[in-house]
Amino acid sequence: MKFSYSLASFALIAGLGIGTALAQDAAAPSDAPAFSDLSKDGKYITRKDIPADNERLKQLRMHIGDNDADHNGKIDEKEYNAYLSKDNPLNKK
Repeated sequence: MKFSYSLASFALIAGLGIGTALAQDAAAPSDAPAFSDLSKDGKYITRKDIPADNERLKQLRMHIGDNDADHNGKIDEKEYNAYLSKDNPLNKK
């Protein structure tokens, strides 16, 4: 009986540990700030709003025009999220 409690305890601890590790991977920060953290007006961001020291946003900052779908010189939340979800090796960590 003592063996089964030890085994059950071990399984429970292992399961919790694996669950925590997976949750951390799934919830790992994307290394990119939320749009709302960058936008001063809540509608758009411009090149100067994009942090120069953020590796994930480096390409967006350098090539903002390539990611500005409506060509208004600003990045809205939809364009920002599209950039973050692009299948671009330079944009993935």
